[in-house]
Parts: sequence; structure tokens; C-alpha cells
Amino acid sequence: MLTKLRSLDTLAFTEQGQKLSSQCSVKLFSRAIDGLPEQDETQMIDWQLWGETDSAGHRLLHVRLDGVIQLECQRCLEAFPFPVRAENTFLMVDQESELAIGEDDPEALERILIARKYDGFELLEDELILSLPYVPVHDECPNLPKDIFAGDGQESASAERKNPFQVLEQLKKDS
Repeated sequence: MLTKLRSLDTLAFTEQGQKLSSQCSVKLFSRAIDGLPEQDETQMIDWQLWGETDSAGHRLLHVRLDGVIQLECQRCLEAFPFPVRAENTFLMVDQESELAIGEDDPEALERILIARKYDGFELLEDELILSLPYVPVHDECPNLPKDIFAGDGQESASAERKNPFQVLEQLKKDS
């Protein structure tokens, strides 16, 4: 399955509405796990890749990833499982000049140049990397005292009650 994925004919794949799906060990995604904690061999990433041609004749390539990857919390430095869920759709284009169309529009689909031999696994790995948080942290670190987080809420509540412009009001009255 990975051999076919690594040499994908994107034109035929999208025009014929082909589908590929499988699961593979997270350890195969070497670029994505570089610098991360040790990954368990049994951690699997489910992936799907399917093509279609819509009613307007646009060739679309869809990607979906689902799994778990071990990250290191930047607060407590403990490893924790992070659920990965990514889904994206790409517009396949014929010419390089079409790649830049719609770059400024955040709603526009990302574009990929049609190729007779395209590495679909690299696309999956890119999507996995993009789905990871920039600064991974636990929702609540299990090894840190809960008092550390309790103070933050109290300080912000008192800060909301004080009006920062009160001092300016006093200065205006004094002059």
C-alpha cells in the first residue's frame, strides 16, 4: 500500500475517484517524530487519501489522519499522548502559474501541481506535522502542584475589577 502511495499518479487518482486507506506505525513518520519523545511501535495512524472531480471539473485530493502521537509537555516535561485528527482538501492544478492563485484568500483551497509520480506519504506526513501544537502542554499537568494554577485565576479576577483608566481620571480631576 505504501509503495502505491509513494508513486501516486494524481491525475488518474482524482479523475477516477480512487481511494487509498490504511494504518501505519507512527514510527514511519520520521520527519514528524524527529525531536519528540520515544514513540511506541504499536501507536498507529489511520489515514485515508481519496480523489474526486467535482461538478465544475476541479480535481480534488482529500486527506484524513487519525491517531495518537507522544508529545512532551513544555510545562512539566512529561510525555503525554496527543490525539491527532487532521483533514484537508487540495485542488490539483495543471500549471505552476496556477499555484499562486488565491494565496491571499484564507478560504481558498491549497493547490498542488498534478504529477504522474507524486509522493502521497510525504503529503500525509506534512499534514501530521501541521496538526501538532507549536507548544504542547497538558490541559492540567499531573506532577505540578495545583496551587500554581489557582493563583492565575484569582489575579485575573482582581485585575478585571480594577479599571486601568482610574489613574487618568484622577489626573484629569487634579488639573
